[in-house]
Amino acid sequence: MPNVKAIKCPKCAAPLQFNGGGRVKTITCAYCKSILDIDNEFAILGNFRNTQHMHSVPFEIGMHGKLENIDYTIIGRITYTQIDDTFFWDDFLLFSPLYGYAWLTYEKGHTIYTKRERHLPLLLWEDMNRIETIQINDIDYKVEAPYEAQINYIEGELTWVAKKYDKVRIIDMYAPPVGISMEKTKNEVEFYASKYLDNQLVYDAFDVPKDEQEPNNGVHELLGFGNDFFKPFLKISAVTLALVLVLLFVLNIAGKGIPVSNLSASNTQEKSKAFHISSKKYLTTLKFYASSKKELNNFNIAIKQNEETLFSINKTISYLNPKISTTSNLKLPTWERNAKKVLVYLNLPKGDYNLTVSPIDSSFSSSIVVYLSQGVIRLNYFAWILMLIVIVWVLYWIKKIDYTRKLEEEERGFFITIFKYLIFFPFVAFFMWASLRKIFELMVGV
Repeated sequence: MPNVKAIKCPKCAAPLQFNGGGRVKTITCAYCKSILDIDNEFAILGNFRNTQHMHSVPFEIGMHGKLENIDYTIIGRITYTQIDDTFFWDDFLLFSPLYGYAWLTYEKGHTIYTKRERHLPLLLWEDMNRIETIQINDIDYKVEAPYEAQINYIEGELTWVAKKYDKVRIIDMYAPPVGISMEKTKNEVEFYASKYLDNQLVYDAFDVPKDEQEPNNGVHELLGFGNDFFKPFLKISAVTLALVLVLLFVLNIAGKGIPVSNLSASNTQEKSKAFHISSKKYLTTLKFYASSKKELNNFNIAIKQNEETLFSINKTISYLNPKISTTSNLKLPTWERNAKKVLVYLNLPKGDYNLTVSPIDSSFSSSIVVYLSQGVIRLNYFAWILMLIVIVWVLYWIKKIDYTRKLEEEERGFFITIFKYLIFFPFVAFFMWASLRKIFELMVGV
């Protein structure tokens, strides 16, 4: 019967438990935190007993779980800290007897699955420093600026000799929800393919207790932005917007209408002019202008037929006769008090009419110009579609700006980010306000 020897830590004599297969190079004693070199008779490489910046994580050495349909055991942990920054993350080494090794990266509630990638095109570190985007295997990646990180803590088993404060330079490439990391050490450059995972699925896979499950803030480069309701709706609204704009252009040309009559009047006397509507196709428009709101408010405009008033409007009240109304005694809204021009749509039957313009206060010097057109297509119904699209876009960009702000806040700090958006936001707000106001004017027809 062969002799079975217990493997103990040379520092504290505690038993060492191995789970990671034949490629394991170092193991950290769970009791005294000494790093042991397996290939060199368990020589002590370092110790993490008094390591600072320790933080709690929901995953532990020895946990079992299934990721990407593979059964894994967590056999190791490395905590990295970005140099010249407070950002840190934990890489948990995963082992499967059938599929080998992988990594589970944990960053403040975000979970990322990573495997070493050996089938990438030849990429040189020096070249990656000078580009912003790259296409790999038909996927467009955004290339981030390189940064440097160091090891602050090691636990469990690792497949290479890692020591405290070992440094690595990293270039991240993102195409949410996947990414590629290019990592450069003293000896070599390696590539890792990453995929963002739903943290709740990972928590459930490793049976993490509910009270230890940390929610994320919804902001991560691999998570990306807009993978919810707004992104597909935005695509639909973009197509809808293009169709509406084309339709508006066609209808604007075909439905401009034919001029019927025009009339200029002043405060000195009432003016009247006969006109004829030859077609009931589409609508009749009544447009009137003045040089100021006070001048416009000094007139009453009416359309009569055989001395019967069919329509009248002034600054106080408007009236539409049941003969040309779909409902009896329909009252129309008056124009805005600050308006200098008004556009009214009417459904006048064929026939002869009289346009009458009457001053309200003959002592107030004022003038007005009135235009009548027939065969006009009313386009303001499409404004409701435009309004919906703009609202969706506004909500989308508000969410995206907030997402970008949080992302930059993590990278650059709170005060720099807030200062940037305090300058940028007023311009965005003004543009959105101007767009919505223009669409509203189109809807109400003034």
